Amino acid sequence: MTMNSPSDVLERKDVPPESKWHSEALFASWEAWEAEAKALESMLPQLPAFEGTLDQGPSVLADWLDLVMGMDRRLMRLYVYAYFSNVVNANDVAAKEHLGKIMGLFAEYNAVTAFAEPAILQQGEALLDWAAEEPRLAHYHHYFEDLLRQRAHRRSPEVEEILSMVQESFWQAEHTPSELTDLEIKFAAALDNQDKRHPVMQSTMPSILQDPDRELRRTAWENYSDGYLSFKNTLASCYLTSVKQNLFMARVRGYDSVLEARLNPANMPLEVFHNLIDAFRENIPTWHRYWEVKRKVLGVDELHPYDIWAPSTLNPSNDGPAKENLPPIPYQEAVAMICEGMAPLGEEYVTVLRRGCLEGGWVDYAPNAGKRQGAASWPSFDSPPFIYMSYDDTLPAVSTLAHELGHSMHSYLTDISQPQIYNNLFPLFMSAAETASNFHQALVRAHLLQTRADDPAFQLALLDETMDNFHRYFFIMPTLARFEFEVYSRAERGEPLSADILNNLMADLFAEGYGDTMSDDRQRTAITWAQFGHLYTPYYTFQYSLGISAAHALAEEVLAGNNGAADNYLNFLKAGSSAYQMDLFKTAGVDMTKPDVVEKTFGVLSGLVDRLEDLTS
Repeated sequence: MTMNSPSDVLERKDVPPESKWHSEALFASWEAWEAEAKALESMLPQLPAFEGTLDQGPSVLADWLDLVMGMDRRLMRLYVYAYFSNVVNANDVAAKEHLGKIMGLFAEYNAVTAFAEPAILQQGEALLDWAAEEPRLAHYHHYFEDLLRQRAHRRSPEVEEILSMVQESFWQAEHTPSELTDLEIKFAAALDNQDKRHPVMQSTMPSILQDPDRELRRTAWENYSDGYLSFKNTLASCYLTSVKQNLFMARVRGYDSVLEARLNPANMPLEVFHNLIDAFRENIPTWHRYWEVKRKVLGVDELHPYDIWAPSTLNPSNDGPAKENLPPIPYQEAVAMICEGMAPLGEEYVTVLRRGCLEGGWVDYAPNAGKRQGAASWPSFDSPPFIYMSYDDTLPAVSTLAHELGHSMHSYLTDISQPQIYNNLFPLFMSAAETASNFHQALVRAHLLQTRADDPAFQLALLDETMDNFHRYFFIMPTLARFEFEVYSRAERGEPLSADILNNLMADLFAEGYGDTMSDDRQRTAITWAQFGHLYTPYYTFQYSLGISAAHALAEEVLAGNNGAADNYLNFLKAGSSAYQMDLFKTAGVDMTKPDVVEKTFGVLSGLVDRLEDLTS
């Protein structure tokens, strides 16, 4: 859905209620939110009374954990309400104010509870005996084991309190660029080949980049990049502040690197990261082959970065791709497609999925001014696992919806299957979380390939969607991972970093990935790092690549109808964070500590390139 003028973009107040998230599942109003925040604030003075008592026996520790788990749950509800109100409408002043307030309340809460983990750790191995003695502690056994595993990186209660107090100010380094790019950067309008103007916004860019009009794609991509470039120093300052903060935290906790500080809490070997990056570098020629096939499919003399998302065509010409007039796919039809694709997981799974999409208000899907770019699913206790996105009736939007619903079903099944302590999947369990989302896409694609096999135009559009997904998770994300590894390595060595250094590093990595088969615009490609807020959580990006690899391996087993494969996968989802994710992967049927699964997924990618070439030849 390409919009011809700024007036085509809905204001938030004009969005139909049926396409909004059911915020009332959390709070009926900001007044109700404020009353809950005030009630929790009044409970904070109760917490210091436990200081010095957690060594008095398992019943006291159980009382403490009951109290803080309840408060955690309520604080998260406040956060999700404020956060989602902000991301669906960055122009909502009340949402900004309340988001700031809950971040302050979180910081205060974390500060007054900072004494707890050091005090709990003083009990040593006796914690495991306490878990056996006190029924209320029984389900904390894995949590205690994990806490003891990480004891060398915990600090004194006084230091932990200070570290908790600085978190609110640290958060600002991530929040500031979001405010800048979502609200204050005014991107110049794009022009199509008829000189019509099209608004360039975070919410419109995905649709424009998939438009058959090459001039529209070019001007949109250039103007979008130029908007970021005009603030490159400010954006670099924000990112490098975050880099320094993460380096500070790693050193305070006694880690040798930020990579170790990121992976060790998840008990993930460093080799998992390096295996993924090594496999990516070895298989870059697969991407070079794809760029060349894409160029031929589009019928252009040179492929440019703004052509990557262009729709392929069965009848290319030198003037660019002819539009394959696929009918729009309304949201309700997309939900039906996804439910049909997920049928191998059973009727109960599909029923919950369908009800959440059509009746439960899980998805805020209408594009509107002020909505943040992209899409995300956010779990919350005692409420739906909400999704925000800008659904535009296209096949890529169907895929995005399927992806986010994979996250939501993972959250839902974890929430109803696990005690609260094992409900948190983010950010330590990102590899497992991204497996759930990509698994959804893999099953839905397989279903559509089978049911629409006699429609070449649809097959080609589906292949485009698949390659776009691989491009994001198997090209962009590992490239960003290589970028941040170099940035953090330089920071750890005390070497200088600046906007120009970041841009040159990014441009060099893309130049390697594009090879001689892409006519790159180096200056504009260089600012790609600033367009991904993922970098504010260090080493988040590479886990997308792990996730898509595990997803394809597990989906292959389920689609083959192998005995127990579907149940193993559902148990993987239901386990939440009750075990280390590398162990959960093995239980589900894949070993992600070795590079084999990643290498096999590059084989899947190569097969997709072959399929594209065959279909269009």
